[in-house]
Formats: sequence, C-alpha cells, structure tokens
Amino acid sequence: MRQCNNATMCRLMKGKYIFLGFAVVVLLAGCSSVERQKSGDVNFPNDLPCTFMFYNVENLFHPSDDSLSGDDPFTPAGEKRWTYSKYNRKINAICKVILAAGEWEPPLLIGLCELENDRVLKDLIYNPLLIDYNYKFLHRDSPDHRGIDVALLYREDEIRYISHSFISNCLPDGRNTTREILHGEFALQTDTIDIYVNHWTSKYGGAYETEKFRVYQARLLSNAIDSLLFIFPQRKVLVAGDFNDNSSSASIEILKANEILQEIVPQSEFDSYKYQGKWESIDHFFVVGKWNSDQYRSEVFAPRFLLEDDVTYTGLKPFRTYAGYSYNGGISDHLPILLHFNLQEAVQSANPVAF
Repeated sequence: MRQCNNATMCRLMKGKYIFLGFAVVVLLAGCSSVERQKSGDVNFPNDLPCTFMFYNVENLFHPSDDSLSGDDPFTPAGEKRWTYSKYNRKINAICKVILAAGEWEPPLLIGLCELENDRVLKDLIYNPLLIDYNYKFLHRDSPDHRGIDVALLYREDEIRYISHSFISNCLPDGRNTTREILHGEFALQTDTIDIYVNHWTSKYGGAYETEKFRVYQARLLSNAIDSLLFIFPQRKVLVAGDFNDNSSSASIEILKANEILQEIVPQSEFDSYKYQGKWESIDHFFVVGKWNSDQYRSEVFAPRFLLEDDVTYTGLKPFRTYAGYSYNGGISDHLPILLHFNLQEAVQSANPVAF
C-alpha cells in the first residue's frame, strides 16, 4: 500500500468521492502522513513514487462541429452519432482510469494522444473526479489531417513547469499533416527532467508504404534528444508514445541504436494493443540516463473494466468506444502503459536546478 500525504487524504475525504468510500477506508487504514518539505519539493515515501502514464484515448473528439472536416463523423449528426451523453461518459471513464492507474493517487505525468483540442483537456482536468489534483496541460492544435493531437498533463503542485515546445513532423514527401512531437521541461525535487510525447504515423495505407515516415520520425526524435544532451549532458529524459511500430520494427531499432536511449519493456500479461487476435506492443517508454533496474518498472495497465471478450479471436481485447460504426460503450482500443520511477535516486549525480 502506498503512503500518502495530508493533502491526498483531504481530497479523498471530500463528498464527491463517496462512491469510493470503501477504497478510502482501506487507503486511510494503511497511510501515514508525510509532510511537504519547506522548499516546496516533495518528500516521496516509497521506492518508486512517481508515475508517468501514457494513453491513446482513441478519437476523443468534442461533439461540437468545427471548421475541420476530420471531426465530422464525431458529431451528433455525423456517422458515429457522437452525442454529448456519449462524450461525457467517455470523459468520466478516462478520469476513472487515471484515478485507478495511480492507486487513488493519480499519475504525476500523463501523455495523451488522439484527442481533438483543448476543450476536451479542460473537460478532463476540471472534471469533479480530477479537479482537486491540480492538473495543467501542454497542447496545441497540430496540422494532423484528422485534427487529433498529443498532450501532456502534469500535476502543478507536484512538479514545476519550466518550458515546452513542439517538434514539427514535416514528412519526407513534403507533407506536414501529422502530429507533432511535444517536448516538456520540468523541475522535480532538485533536478530537471525532459518529457517527449509522440504519436507517429499510422499504418493506414499499408505498413510498408508508411514505414519511411516512422523511420523519419525516429531519426527526428533521436536527433532532438542528442541535441538536448549536447547542451545539458546531465538531463534525464522520459520518452513515451504510440509509435505504431513494435520493438522489432525499423523505426524502433533506430531509437535503440542510439546508445543513450533505453527501451523499458512492460512486464504484463497483455500488450497495449490487439490487432486481428494478436497482442502487440506499439506503445513504448524509453529513458535516457543512468538508471538502475530497481529505479523503475513499467506495466500495461489492464484492469478488467478496460477489457471485453474477444468473440472473434477468443480471449480478451481492449474495450473500445466503437466497433466500426456501432457504439460499443467502451473507452479505447489501446490499454494505458505506466512507468513508475524514482528520479531522486536515478539523478543523484545531476546538477541542482536553480530557481
């Protein structure tokens, strides 16, 4: 059982969490209070106190229509009949996933992809289930032809925002019609940490035909990290994303060929995605820096409520929102991946950050 601080106890005792009453009783029984340091840094009480979650939330569109044609199916009058009721159900479900993933202490950082705009992000962070955790987000509208973007949520009270930027994915054929790479810079305790959130080109149109785009994006990311570390060699970097390729693909091999990038393979029963009956790992974590194996662990978060029976191929599969054009009532065709880490020990030789 994880320990918690007084602020966490107060949040969990609020009336809006009554439906979690049993979980709260269990949590309070096993928790002891931990005081926040006067410096504003967080005194973490266990060996892996930080969690970074990445989640492809599959077509999280706001029901309102906008000027882009990409969202037309996800409107009340569109082919999907995407109503506000269905939208709110999905928003609430994602909030519950976030709470459950952190064992009632939500993740410090959350990378998201396949969301439409900042309206859906505001609906997430200001939802009654999450509002007291003081999430902020980094995002901007990308040039993606469907209007789907990447974003990064962070808990403002627990980690200090420094800056962020976006790396353009202007593809080799000259098109600039896909998601950008989001780079966020933060201070945690006395150290600086950089986060890269990715959603690479899909295999729509053919795996072979689109491979060159993902290879290009791999080189783009690798070069960006090399440039960062050339200036700040002590930095620790976390990379997450839906790369639309598995570990043996050419694009991922390029990342692994960069000796500073280390892939963190989740140790879980399931992979994060299932296609035609086969589980695949296309969502990945990478770390940069000197990490010992006891300073992190990764998992695919797969509670039963995120899964449904696979009647075609047997077993289970992610509980997605739509099956074709039929509303299925689920959340996503991906499972979230989690990286638990202890930055303080991992970066004990890094230079302090001045404020």
